[in-house]
Amino acid sequence: MSSHSELKTSQDVHLRAKQIKSLIRSLKQKIKKIEREGEVAPDNCHIIRYQVNGKGTIYWYYKLQAAESIFPMATNNEKKTKYKYLGRAGSSAHIDAVEKLTRRNLIDELERVIQSLTESYLDIYIGTETE
Repeated sequence: MSSHSELKTSQDVHLRAKQIKSLIRSLKQKIKKIEREGEVAPDNCHIIRYQVNGKGTIYWYYKLQAAESIFPMATNNEKKTKYKYLGRAGSSAHIDAVEKLTRRNLIDELERVIQSLTESYLDIYIGTETE
């Protein structure tokens, strides 16, 4: 009887592993689809809203901020800065940055899920060794 249950457990393990691998492939395809939709913002970037006071009026502007200096400076293309000016809300640069950042965030989340599933895949086989 034990050989029948071992066979069933082995088949179950392989089925679960196959399902995880299939899901990982599907998520990787989603990442490629997102990348084909347009440019993706660099890693570790976000959009900052800041205000400027002028002649009794407050103006709001936006900039893309990176963790490291990666954007060419407006005054000197050879130097890099952490910021990229986007202008006012709804400007083409602002909307473009939002779209790029949205794609980056979607890809980052899918990559986190893939990493988790990869660990789960390994757990299936590591768990069967101790049983």
